[in-house]
Amino acid sequence: MLGNMNQNLAPVEAAFTARRWRVTLGVREVLRILESHDYFLSAHEIEKILGHTLDVTTIYRVLEKLQEVRLVHEFQGKWRLCSDCDNQTESHHFLICESCGSAEEIFLDYHEAISDQLAREKQFLLKKVHLGFLGTCRNCR
Repeated sequence: MLGNMNQNLAPVEAAFTARRWRVTLGVREVLRILESHDYFLSAHEIEKILGHTLDVTTIYRVLEKLQEVRLVHEFQGKWRLCSDCDNQTESHHFLICESCGSAEEIFLDYHEAISDQLAREKQFLLKKVHLGFLGTCRNCR
């Protein structure tokens, strides 16, 4: 989803309109910040980048709404835009560079095998998985 603001705003407007939510200036500003970064940002980092023009509570509300409509991902208390907003799976995986902080969403096809094994061995019903693989990206190597 990273890219042109006008392109990114269309899915937000559609998702918000379907829920009768307004696309406020706060939503637009948070979206603008997220689209200009390819790594995860905390609400406090977003607040600082915005020059404290939005309070952190508002930023959290915006992020939660964007997450509810599956347009952002949360990982360890930080958020980033979905790279594929059409992907409706509950499991998400990221390659996170420990040097520059960049985060790339990747798609792994293992969920069914792990789910079957957990059900069989532990009687555990797996709903979703969020994994972050930490290492060094190709640009930092």
